[in-house]
Amino acid sequence: MLPKKLRLSRKDLLLVQSQGKKLSTPHFSATILPHTPGRTAIITSTKLSKSAVVRNRLRRQIYDALSTRHLALSTDLIIYPKPTMLKLTHDQISTALHSFLSTLH
Repeated sequence: MLPKKLRLSRKDLLLVQSQGKKLSTPHFSATILPHTPGRTAIITSTKLSKSAVVRNRLRRQIYDALSTRHLALSTDLIIYPKPTMLKLTHDQISTALHSFLSTLH
């Protein structure tokens, strides 16, 4: 889990959703908005999986991948995983996120 200062609050989440730039990859979509220091949120809907256990496990894996390879971002980031991400291993999730984040620089 990311430290609280690196996570988006509800108010800031709504701001990023309304004013941010939307990007897409094969495994997830993202919304970004410049802000220093960069903060992150992960939104998993029931479209992803009906099981809360599956959604929460994926969310924890993404947070773990972000915390181990956290880059000094100057953007707020919202990640929306796609169902294809459920089939990836932890290393593949980490690689996909790292490659996406490196393109933001």
